[in-house]
Amino acid sequence: MAAHRFSRALAGSVALVAGLGIASSAQAQQKLGIFDAARVSEETAQGREVQARLESFRSTKQAQINAIEQELSEMQNRLTTQALSLSADKRAELEKSIQRKALELTQTREAATREMQMEVAEAQELFQQKLLAVIQNFGSEEGFALILESSLVAYADKNSDVTTAIVDRFNRMFPAEAAAAPADAGDGN
Repeated sequence: MAAHRFSRALAGSVALVAGLGIASSAQAQQKLGIFDAARVSEETAQGREVQARLESFRSTKQAQINAIEQELSEMQNRLTTQALSLSADKRAELEKSIQRKALELTQTREAATREMQMEVAEAQELFQQKLLAVIQNFGSEEGFALILESSLVAYADKNSDVTTAIVDRFNRMFPAEAAAAPADAGDGN
């Protein structure tokens, strides 16, 4: 009887070890990939378009700030050069104008910073939604069990880097809007 229990336990152990071996070889066959999100952003047409749009927005806001700074500088120079020749009322009026312009400058800078933060956050969210769709599509079609962003991985073999394939897939799934516009404009003529 004891021998029979032992052989059943031994058979169970062998089945368990064999099962682990099968599971382990199945896991070894699963495809794992990593990608570099920064490269995807830099190398996709949509990523470059977003960067250009944000840079244009930043340049516009900076031009507005520069114009106010120039006006403020001119007002301060006028106060400095004409201080002795201005009447007390005119001097007080110019000083108040300088204070208002300085306040306008501060408010414009703060507003520009907030607007830029909102624009960046919105652009990142939209880009990340598209990137997630691309990764899910790519992973599913190519049979990947797991795809991670490279900054989350301490080590990965170079063969597991799928960044270039993701960039290609992203460009196919989401072609640049700006690149499509000139082609559309040319078709109307």
